[in-house]
Amino acid sequence: MARIIPPVFLAVAAFLINMTLSRLIALEREQIGLLKALGYSRTAVAVHYLKLMLVISAIGIAIGFVFGTWFGRLMTGIYADFFNFPFLIFRREPEVYAIAAGVTALAAIAGGLRAVLKAAALPPAVAMAEPAPTRYRRLWLEAIGFARLVSQLTMMALRHLIRWPVRAGMTTLGIAFSVALLIMALFSFDSVDVMIDITYFRTDRQDATINFNTERPLRVVQAVEHLPGVTRAEPFRAVSVRLRNGHLFRTLAVFGKPEKMELSRVLDHKFEPIVMPETGLVISERIAEVLKLRRGDLAEIEILEGRRGTVRVPVTSIIKSYFGLIAMMNIDALAVLLDEIPQASGVHIAYDTAQTDRLFTAVKDLPAVASIGLQKRSLAKFRETIAKNINIMISIYVSMSTIIAFGVVYNSARIQLSERGRELASLRVLGFTRAEVSWVLLVELAIMVIVAQPLGWLLGYGLSWTLSQAFASDLYRIPFVIFTETYAKASLVALAAAIISAFAVRRRIDRLDLIAVLKTRE
Repeated sequence: MARIIPPVFLAVAAFLINMTLSRLIALEREQIGLLKALGYSRTAVAVHYLKLMLVISAIGIAIGFVFGTWFGRLMTGIYADFFNFPFLIFRREPEVYAIAAGVTALAAIAGGLRAVLKAAALPPAVAMAEPAPTRYRRLWLEAIGFARLVSQLTMMALRHLIRWPVRAGMTTLGIAFSVALLIMALFSFDSVDVMIDITYFRTDRQDATINFNTERPLRVVQAVEHLPGVTRAEPFRAVSVRLRNGHLFRTLAVFGKPEKMELSRVLDHKFEPIVMPETGLVISERIAEVLKLRRGDLAEIEILEGRRGTVRVPVTSIIKSYFGLIAMMNIDALAVLLDEIPQASGVHIAYDTAQTDRLFTAVKDLPAVASIGLQKRSLAKFRETIAKNINIMISIYVSMSTIIAFGVVYNSARIQLSERGRELASLRVLGFTRAEVSWVLLVELAIMVIVAQPLGWLLGYGLSWTLSQAFASDLYRIPFVIFTETYAKASLVALAAAIISAFAVRRRIDRLDLIAVLKTRE
């Protein structure tokens, strides 16, 4: 989380600073030229804008220190509760704050450095002169008759977009990044939903798992089936092993399962149940990736309990799994491997919930039972853990993404108003109403926001895939799943930011001081 997500936000922030500062400097060409004419050096001008960026960064860093300390304490408490530490202290190490401040400031400077150098290089005469007028010519849209389908005000907005493609493209890309960040933050909720569905409703569908204190012959299954309320029982055998492929190895448990399973099932890549093969090893994709095993390869199994030894077993199937390192065999084949009669380490059961109390009472009276794990309780604890960890962190990122989305759209609209104030004021003087003048600017903003949506979806898809790959570990893997609703939510946030920005800009257009805006620059 420290290596992937913060750099993405910092990169987007640097891009936004570059976009905003470049257009701000374009508006202040006259002042830059005047300062240089009065004797200020290029270095002085550059330092001025660097100070501006550092002041903005300092404000952000100060806010970040406050919220970072609060979030740090919050996450420390969550880890202490989750791992049952007697205490876990959140330490405010000065170097952590120094690194955070330094990285943030560097990101801001890197984002605006190109614009600053460009401003410093402007000769006084060029800076103080009016920019070269845009070369106007008939657009291809007008040639095909599109102009007859829309108003002249709409064509004015389209002409401005087409004649300034880089500026429009950068603004659109900035809006797209805000949508992408929202998708990257929200997709984790989709992934968790899929993890829960696959793990608790498609794979492990048992109501409870009974674990024995020692291995028992398979006839124990019949005894368990006679417990009060039990409707079905399936045995499993767990053996501690060291799985090797050359110099690569992992210590894990190989689970023996019956050929046909209804409660704790094994799913293929399409999440369809499979029949446990009579021989060979079934492993998860993560093991195959870590140990570089493929279907048909011989894996070396070093048995770490009972009759110890080393055997080589072919890999029969590779399956999907999101938790832990999963290796399985047919329970009878595992017994042959261990040179023992088929035995069970525990039993998965389904039972009638109306007889829960009677079942638990009977289980407590059995000396062979070491523990019982309840699937519903496990799911509830999993949801609680997710709520306290992933949900809190992702909610933070969603909030930050929303702020960025609003900041991008609003700043873009405000800068456009500053750049085109003279043009809009001229339209007002010529007799156009406030609504008509606003239409020119808001149509331009609307087009960029709409075009940014599919681009944002594509960028969000890429960022989400990168994040899912970065989180992959032996402990768990995040499935790469993005629901259609997630794209819709991200776009709705961007559209809401655009609508709020439009209202704010519309108010400023209504309050334009026509005399001040139309004054000549001489």
